[in-house]
Amino acid sequence: PIHQVVTFFQLYDALTTFYIIVMIQSIAIYHALFLSFVLIAFSSQTAIGSSHHSSPFYHPLIKSRTRSSLFSKNLPLSSFVSKDQYILRGGAGDSNDDDENDSGDDDDDEERYSRQVYTLGSRAHSLVRKSTIIIDGPLRSGLAYESIKNLALSGVGKIIILDNHMGSVNDEGLVDDYYFDDTMDDLGAVYRRGALRECFPNHKEDEVVDDAELMAEYVRRINPNVKVCIMKRKDFLEGIKAPEKSLEEIVDLVGTNPVLLCVDRPLSTQIMLNKACRMIGGSSSSDSDVLSMTCIPFVSIETAGVYGKVFCDFGDDFHIVDEDGETPKTTLLQSVERLDSNDGGEVVMNCLEGERHDVSKGDVIDFQFKNGISDQQAEYLDSVELIVTYVKNPTCFNVIVFSKKEKQQKIEGSELDKIIDGMNINVNGFSRVKIPRAIPFLSLEKALAAQNDPSENLFAASDLEKSFDPMRRSAIMASFGALESVKKAKSTLSDSSDENDFVNAVMASSCTDNKQFISIVSSFARCAKAKFTPIQAIYGALGAQEVLKAASGLYNPIRQFLLYDCDEVLVHSNQSAIENDKSPASGMKYILGKGLVKKLSSQKIFVVGSGAIGCELLKNLAAMEVGTKKKKGGCIILTDMDTIEKSNLSRQLLFRDGDVGKFKSIAAQEAIQRLNPKVHVIVHTSKVGDQTKETYFDDKFWSEGVDIVLNALDNVEARLFIDSQCVANQKPLIDAGTLGAKGNVQVVVPCQSESYASSTDPPEPTIPVCTLKNFPYEISHTIQWARDLFDGLFNRRPSQVNEYKQQISSMKPSEFAKSLFDKLGEDAAMDMANELAEDCISFDTANNDFPEKLKLFSLTWACQLAKSLFYDAFRDLLKQHPIDSVDDEGIPFWSGSRRPPTPLRYSDDLSNPEEMNINKSIIDFVRCASRLRIETYLTDSLLGDYNYMTQFHVSADDAKAALTDFGLEESSHSDDATSFQRRLTGKIKIAKMNSSGIQNGLNSMEFEKDDDANGHVAFVASASNLRAIAYGIPPVDAMETRRVAGRIVPAMITTTALVSALSCIELVKLIQKANLRWYRNAFVNLALPFFAFTSPLPAETVQGLHGLTFTLWDKISIQETEKQSLNGGITLRQLLRRIKKKAQKGEESIEISNVSFGPYMLYANFLHGDDDDVLDSCLQKLVEDAVSSGDIEDEDEELDVEEVKTEAQIEEVKALQRRQYLDFTVIVEDPETGEEGELPPVRLVRWRQK
Repeated sequence: PIHQVVTFFQLYDALTTFYIIVMIQSIAIYHALFLSFVLIAFSSQTAIGSSHHSSPFYHPLIKSRTRSSLFSKNLPLSSFVSKDQYILRGGAGDSNDDDENDSGDDDDDEERYSRQVYTLGSRAHSLVRKSTIIIDGPLRSGLAYESIKNLALSGVGKIIILDNHMGSVNDEGLVDDYYFDDTMDDLGAVYRRGALRECFPNHKEDEVVDDAELMAEYVRRINPNVKVCIMKRKDFLEGIKAPEKSLEEIVDLVGTNPVLLCVDRPLSTQIMLNKACRMIGGSSSSDSDVLSMTCIPFVSIETAGVYGKVFCDFGDDFHIVDEDGETPKTTLLQSVERLDSNDGGEVVMNCLEGERHDVSKGDVIDFQFKNGISDQQAEYLDSVELIVTYVKNPTCFNVIVFSKKEKQQKIEGSELDKIIDGMNINVNGFSRVKIPRAIPFLSLEKALAAQNDPSENLFAASDLEKSFDPMRRSAIMASFGALESVKKAKSTLSDSSDENDFVNAVMASSCTDNKQFISIVSSFARCAKAKFTPIQAIYGALGAQEVLKAASGLYNPIRQFLLYDCDEVLVHSNQSAIENDKSPASGMKYILGKGLVKKLSSQKIFVVGSGAIGCELLKNLAAMEVGTKKKKGGCIILTDMDTIEKSNLSRQLLFRDGDVGKFKSIAAQEAIQRLNPKVHVIVHTSKVGDQTKETYFDDKFWSEGVDIVLNALDNVEARLFIDSQCVANQKPLIDAGTLGAKGNVQVVVPCQSESYASSTDPPEPTIPVCTLKNFPYEISHTIQWARDLFDGLFNRRPSQVNEYKQQISSMKPSEFAKSLFDKLGEDAAMDMANELAEDCISFDTANNDFPEKLKLFSLTWACQLAKSLFYDAFRDLLKQHPIDSVDDEGIPFWSGSRRPPTPLRYSDDLSNPEEMNINKSIIDFVRCASRLRIETYLTDSLLGDYNYMTQFHVSADDAKAALTDFGLEESSHSDDATSFQRRLTGKIKIAKMNSSGIQNGLNSMEFEKDDDANGHVAFVASASNLRAIAYGIPPVDAMETRRVAGRIVPAMITTTALVSALSCIELVKLIQKANLRWYRNAFVNLALPFFAFTSPLPAETVQGLHGLTFTLWDKISIQETEKQSLNGGITLRQLLRRIKKKAQKGEESIEISNVSFGPYMLYANFLHGDDDDVLDSCLQKLVEDAVSSGDIEDEDEELDVEEVKTEAQIEEVKALQRRQYLDFTVIVEDPETGEEGELPPVRLVRWRQK
């Protein structure tokens, strides 16, 4: 049930964000009603207003007996529960550093997998790195290559390739060779060609390369850290089933964390392998009572044409540690109160105004205590457990309080009142607790027998329109079931007669004559012979993701079948064309027809970005023969201005370790040529969207040089620009994006659908300045504060010295002080003077004692900084607002989101653990701050001298000694009575005196998140955690600090591969020119798993004047004549006449009210109606002057055409002169009624000599 997978509010938020607009506006109302029905069904036990539990409030897994095992996915609960048998953040817990990593981790692991770690968490990632994946499938299968690629990039520890390619019957009496036809597998052919060219560059066509060895070597190239070996299937089966084998011997064979992935195998082989996985040491795991016995999780994936299926069996007792991988939200608490006197002990939890909780019925709640709570009170409140019984609304819910010590005994009466009082006094907020749970799986044989039993709920939803159709499900399952017997008898499905036999065989076994059933089976038979590249890529992603779930216990697995197809592409295909096609066979031609494949190969496809999504798109396009007809204009245009980094290698297929530092687009082109040398790739490394520079991507390119655009971008600004160009030039666009396990695809169909910009995501929440400065209550607040501190201390301030050092040395202190005051004002001028006095320090690098002096100076500065930030500032804030102070309304000042800070100081008291922890944090801060301060004063040559730099190393002992010597003397304020000007001048004098020796300036630093050696993240983490400790916020590790401070987007290869494949399906529909209802926008979450597909919304109709209607795709086009061009260009008066003539319909007259170019107004009838100078001006010149001035609307300022333009303005004007067309916004009005209306965009096409 979905209520066990995702909370109501999580599901509500996700669907609201992506689909509420769809439901409201879609003309297909039944889609909206159906989606609403599914929402109700999914949230039946968690929705607002749900009834109370009737059963005891404890999680069944806590009471169940768990089995210990050498296989990590069935670990005992105690091995992964961190607090009171609950997971506070599943999937992100710390891994066990004492465990030996069998996967051969090296030093670059963290950098290579950093984006994936932010998705999976360190605990789950560690298990993935220690896993062994056994793969059984045809060694030339594109689905096998795709799955292995995803697993290798994900960093599994070891891959065992089972080799059964012997052309003989195996020990179970099964033959697999007939089941797979590699001539109809385009993706497999591309992968194999690329592997041969990469791994064996000198290979000759007549030389035989073992398929298993080729696949193994390819995996090593993809990820050198993954171990690969080849094993005979017979040896594997004998090794795990032999009764005399001990579990330790089996572990030696398959590893401590094995998962078996079965790819493109007959159903009988799938059943045989699944049985073997459930028979460890010759005993069935379901019947055995031996604690150490378990099963090997089993995943099977298979495709046939445009259809596919996944099956998962993870054993009778699989433990899910974290179902969604999301960090529970910490919500601030307003109050806690009893429901009423006869409530049976229920308590009402009220969130702070403006806060929304994310809890659902049945959730367990964990406290976040206020600063200053006593250990006794904290222990008392920790002894109780709160379980949600009723969700009233997003800000209020009910709980029942239980005692942890008394085995889930409900607390009532006076004891409950005492707990409520304690929560109101000491609890600042709460978060839901993630509880591991155990779920049972059926074997494949049993699941097939029970597939039509609704009570078993064996099918996961993959398409809300298709998945809940039982007839469709039955038809596809029956077709897959019959595929083995038909292929065994026929060897292949070669013509229509074979397809008829297939349909008859399925009908006979299913005993039905339902027309829908027959239609689906016929479609299946029609394409089952071949493999469809996008479908293979989808199932390769799904299969790999389920394997990772089995290995880590992270995310909710598929239970147990999942079916997905794209048979809507068959509606427009012409399969009969393949029968008369004498060219080499291919899966694409067989499924879609020769004509459509020819169109695909002749298209000009613009791929924007060659990162993770871009690499997957390019690989799929190469397999789909896109851009192979160079003589017909076919090509792939690729651009990306980024270079390859180590962290890209865990999800970007086309790059290798040796490519680090290269341009992504160039390296991608080289890789694509290995996969399919027929693909014509045009490569660029320039930015799309910089219209001020002359690039390849000009108006001519957008109008003539591209047919379809595929977005593989990572920012909204670039997406909006691409979208605007596609709308302006009526080009199709497919946009894809990912965020961890979530992904989305949007297709923009010219003249039919809305555009990408038609709907916008809500803006990212910003943190108020007052919250950052004085009242943080979340760790993100302290991290952002520390990030700003870094920029101020090590970027802004050194740059400030470099900017003003010349003026300081040349001007009198009083004159410079006055200039600061006049420019900045009193407070800002004094702040800058203090900083300059601190920073303008020169050292004689030639002296032998230079390192010692600089190190001592920096340590002293860091100690003073720590005192100022974490003691003086908090002390002053508490003086200004004492703990017992109230605001103007009589409400305690320190309430709600405001937390009183605790001033922190270095202490010699080693008996207090809390003080020792504070000491350690202050030492870390001083060490990190002094290290960066030292580097500020060193020249580049010294920074590059490693031996010299060792003299500046700051150890923890150095920082501790400096703090001990520094003490905590009170700051002196004796100069408060001194005049401001005198104090300001005094600071400048100090700066002038000390800056005389600064020759080359100071080093300013840009925050770099991915280089641990530079100390940037370490400084931010130490500063953030000290501030968090002071405000009672739980600190976080450097990994989480890096994510927030560096604004890192979590990513993993499986999500990327999935959305790229979905994009390619939509590409096929665009070539087919399908009706809008056949296209699919997609939102997926592989963690849940959750899939939602909807048709794109039609373009919104805009109501104009006199009944005129238009959409964003419409425009009024006006062609400049040769004569007008030779006379300097069309004038404004001529343009207005042409617009009026084209826009006026019938006898109703219109007047043009105003004309604008972007944000610049060029004409307004009430201002320029009689202004002949403006009306007779060249339109091009008016636009150039408007853009140059930046503000043509201000009539009080006359435009000085002789004014010297800046370099940027000159570039803008040049860019306008290169444009082939200009688009204008025109407002018209009815001269009789005064009613105004907007026209479609008016495009002026400039005359160009051919």
